[in-house]
Amino acid sequence: DISPVCPHCGFRPAVETAPAVIGDAAVTGDAAVTGGADAGAALSRLDDELDALLAGWTRTLLANLADPATRENVALLRPERRERIDAFVKQGALPDLLDRDFIEALREVLSGLVKVVVKAGDVKTALLDGGSPASPAEMKQRFERYLDGLAKGEEPDKVRLVLE
Repeated sequence: DISPVCPHCGFRPAVETAPAVIGDAAVTGDAAVTGGADAGAALSRLDDELDALLAGWTRTLLANLADPATRENVALLRPERRERIDAFVKQGALPDLLDRDFIEALREVLSGLVKVVVKAGDVKTALLDGGSPASPAEMKQRFERYLDGLAKGEEPDKVRLVLE
């Protein structure tokens, strides 16, 4: 902790350089000192590359979220997730904290949601199919049959029901 020098071999990370490459083989030792960059410059270069990568991903996500079909999917998210996506689009920058909820919201909106409109009259018709009165179990079964019919042929995780 006090001294960043190996007591056995004298290795000092601060003066370590990237190995020079000749052909397919890395050269170590004195040749590396003359052909490599110091650790600070290498870290600075990597930091710049990470910044460029982050900027590229941010631009890609913003472009995908600007697509009209994707904008329709944002409207199908739960309110708290929709707010997170809208804030990202408005700010034009990823949040400092990329938590699971934000990532799941992005995944959900970019996966292609399916909007299914549910009308009150259709629900009433489905619940009365088979007559009235009915037991709670029968009503539940009728409602589940109605929902299954709405989502038929679609992946259930991608279906979003919208009451009108």
